[in-house]
Amino acid sequence: MTQQEIQDAINYFNTIRNSGRIEIEAEMRDKDRNRFVSRYTTLTGTAVPAISSTLPYYVWAPNADQNSKWGIELRIYFVSDATAPTSLLQRAKNNSRHGYTHFDKRINYNKLIWELFANGFRLGAN
Repeated sequence: MTQQEIQDAINYFNTIRNSGRIEIEAEMRDKDRNRFVSRYTTLTGTAVPAISSTLPYYVWAPNADQNSKWGIELRIYFVSDATAPTSLLQRAKNNSRHGYTHFDKRINYNKLIWELFANGFRLGAN
């Protein structure tokens, strides 16, 4: 996504904010925790959730098999509508993840989500 497309996405998410239509999660290896916490708290001015063993903030145990995890994975689930920017929908996947089916779209794109954090969004429901 271009910077303009990211800004269009931020503007869109701001229009559906506080509607129960957006949720942001972070999942990472234990060795990435400090890096995430530092950046998240700098951008948001808030602490990460106190519990890191359940989503929206999940840190794998230090001894867990983490071969499939590479760094910090940020996800945003949302309910789209007719005003969603085309570039956002092109990046999104149809969501069918168990327990999240009330959201029709999911995006795993850290660059966008870090920008959302910098623009007032937080982990969890927004």
